Amino acid sequence: MEILYDNKKLEKSCKDIKNAKRLYNLQVAEKLHSVINYLENSVTLIDVRNMPSYHLHSLEGNRKGTWAIDLGRRLGYRLIIKPLDENKKEWTIKDENQICKSTNIILVLEVTNHYE
Repeated sequence: MEILYDNKKLEKSCKDIKNAKRLYNLQVAEKLHSVINYLENSVTLIDVRNMPSYHLHSLEGNRKGTWAIDLGRRLGYRLIIKPLDENKKEWTIKDENQICKSTNIILVLEVTNHYE
């Protein structure tokens, strides 16, 4: 899967474990890099959806159009992504299963603590 990043700081934290450890605690940094590695080796988002521990789910409200991947339920952190079509644009279809089966490009928007 192709992974794009919203900004350079985010890209550095997702690609450099030392940087991630400075920004987050050790467990979050390790989970983040594990998820990024899994995403890089996935063909489509359906591979991620089929891994229950990541709990891939679409978001609602002011985050509509974005999805979250848990970095560990007890940690409270999640990776916020936006699935993109083959033209690197936001999907116009609304069927989540179709989006998961067809998405092989994502935009990573942020790493966030869900409970803060």
